[in-house]
Amino acid sequence: MGHKMKKDYVIILMVCGGLLVHGCAGGPFQYSREEPERKAERPRTPRDELWVENEKLKISNAELQKQIAVLGKENQRIIDESERKLARLREENQLLSLQIKELTEENQRIVIKSQVLAKKLAELQRRGEPRASAAREAEKDIGTGKIKVLSGDGNLRSAREMARRLEKMGYRVRAIDLAPHVSFSRNTVYFAPGFHGAGKGLVSSLGGKAILKPLSWPSIFDVIIVTGKNP
Repeated sequence: MGHKMKKDYVIILMVCGGLLVHGCAGGPFQYSREEPERKAERPRTPRDELWVENEKLKISNAELQKQIAVLGKENQRIIDESERKLARLREENQLLSLQIKELTEENQRIVIKSQVLAKKLAELQRRGEPRASAAREAEKDIGTGKIKVLSGDGNLRSAREMARRLEKMGYRVRAIDLAPHVSFSRNTVYFAPGFHGAGKGLVSSLGGKAILKPLSWPSIFDVIIVTGKNP
């Protein structure tokens, strides 16, 4: 009886020792397996949120830097284009200034030339005044009419030459002068009422491309001859 209790006591000790050994071995292993789960479930701290915000700001800053670079290139392109346009405008302005200067100088030359021509014309007219008994003041009736010669090409010389030509034909010219305009291409003989025959005779005497027309404005002269550029 005592031997059997001793045997049972030994078995109980062995079981308890096994459980003790199993518990000691399983405790650390169980702790190491559950620890990552507890770490994964750890709540975020303000430091973690600051890190996330900082990363977002870095990404936004990189995007902004890209946009700034694109805008900088576009701005530089606009500046370059504006400078090119401004340079072209400056060149055009300089060219216009030169043209204006040339036109001004040319206008001054024309004014001076016109003044010189006016003086020469006045001198020619003064020289012609004393010849009252000759060409300008000479009177020759065509019947009872009077003859006047006008320069139709802007040059009083053509009127003087026509007057001398008529005098050689036997006509006498009462006056010479410049026509109101210089668009006459042919010698033109104007006749007053009653002097058609005299005008027609003058056209025949002049020949060339001379033409006959009735006098359509009031005048003290009965026949007016206007010299043309292509007589």
